[in-house]
Amino acid sequence: MKNIKSISLFLVLMLVLGAFLFSQQKEKDRVAYEKARQTYEKTREIYEKAKQYIYSKEWEKAIEKLNEIIEKYQKSDYLDDSLYWLAYSKYKLALDLNLDLQLRIQKQALESLNRLIDEYSKSTWVDDAKILRINLAKDLYKKGLAEYKTYIDNVIVDVEVEGDTAHVTIVTEKDTVEKVDPETEVKLVALNALLNMDEEEAFPILEKIVRGKADPKLRERALLILCQSDHPKFLPLLVHLATKDPDKKVREGAIMWLGTRKEEQALDALIKAYDTTTDSKLKERIVLSISQNKNKKALNKLMDIAKNDKDMKARERAILMIGMRKEAGILDTLIQVYNSTSDPKLKERLILAIGQSKDKKARNKLLDIAKNDKDMKARERAILWLGMSKEKEMLDICIQLYDSTTDLKHKERLILNIAQFKDKKARDKLIDIAKNDKDMKARERAILMLGDAKDDEMLDILSDMYSKTDDIKIKQRIIFSIGENKSDKAIHILIEIARKEEDAKLKKHLVSLISQSKNEEAIKFLKEIIEK
Repeated sequence: MKNIKSISLFLVLMLVLGAFLFSQQKEKDRVAYEKARQTYEKTREIYEKAKQYIYSKEWEKAIEKLNEIIEKYQKSDYLDDSLYWLAYSKYKLALDLNLDLQLRIQKQALESLNRLIDEYSKSTWVDDAKILRINLAKDLYKKGLAEYKTYIDNVIVDVEVEGDTAHVTIVTEKDTVEKVDPETEVKLVALNALLNMDEEEAFPILEKIVRGKADPKLRERALLILCQSDHPKFLPLLVHLATKDPDKKVREGAIMWLGTRKEEQALDALIKAYDTTTDSKLKERIVLSISQNKNKKALNKLMDIAKNDKDMKARERAILMIGMRKEAGILDTLIQVYNSTSDPKLKERLILAIGQSKDKKARNKLLDIAKNDKDMKARERAILWLGMSKEKEMLDICIQLYDSTTDLKHKERLILNIAQFKDKKARDKLIDIAKNDKDMKARERAILMLGDAKDDEMLDILSDMYSKTDDIKIKQRIIFSIGENKSDKAIHILIEIARKEEDAKLKKHLVSLISQSKNEEAIKFLKEIIEK
């Protein structure tokens, strides 16, 4: 009979625990979503910074940023992109190093390409990776490393241009010759082989392919090869492609590479390309390229787009790029644009840009938004950025904001901010919220944050709070927080609470938590229950 009662009690306990944990899971899912969103934003920010370094040929800085993504954000959507550009940056960096360093870095680059090709076979970067891998293998083989010959043994190529059409001939080790359709992968490898030709001889061939009516993908790759050239005719070619080419992909490629040039002619071409297109995605590309140029004219164009463009996506991108610059007057412009817009997405991007600044004026603007903006999402975003600062003064601001708001979502965000500070003042504020706030949801969130502190003092505080409240949900949250601490003291407190608790559901949940411990006191307590 006792066994039947014990089994029944256990089943009821599991049902109660399941319902309780479901509510906890919802909260954890929300927190997980927020964390994932922040991670995505951070990864995108790092990736865009890396691309900026690539455009400006700052290879070591690009490598540092790309390694950060690969090491810290291994589930990121940018991982395959990062692997390719890491290899590309190392390939370019090695060209200026001594032989020992060249070999080491080129080997690392090839390893990154192998990983991309093997692990991300469906990535859009695989084709480019294969081409770059052959290039690296050739360099390594020429330096006496015979093992890299396996990458190139079956690809010996030549290119001939007839009119506007490029033909590829492949000669394999069996001396068989075949004509390959322009859309084939091998044609891309053949174009890369032109790098071994004399520049004066190769440039006209490649230029003819780029300007002609060949397959767009072939033209893109020809353009990529030309971008490694300092030929005097290259800049005029880029200007022509960026402003007049009918193929969007080719225009995008030319626009990207114009962003790496410092000449006034390049910037003028980008501005002209921007002013003559209505394509939203192309505008975003141009904004990114304009942002690479650090002169006043480029900044003025970005500010004009941020203030006046009808394309909201372009305005968002311009704001993001402006926020990364340090020139005087930028913060004032961002604040001015914020004050003149009601678009929620634009506001979000502006808050992000303002949040990059360490200026006191930026902090004051975020504080103003957090206190007074009618857009609740904007207020939440400003609170988020305020919480990212670890200055002691920021804790006082978060507490001040908390005391002046009645909005639950803002309170929850501010509790998270306050919990980031590990000092006594932050803990005392969380304890005050947990004990006295009229908003039960806020109290529950504060208790959850207090539960992260695993010290004995916090266990005593939570135990005392439990004894002084009659609210069932608050008690549930306290039980959960104490249960997160797996120490013997935590088990002891749960047992003491269970002995005194009269509510059957709470007692069942307590017993279930205690039963998960192998602590001797816990086993003894469970035996007492069964023997009653």
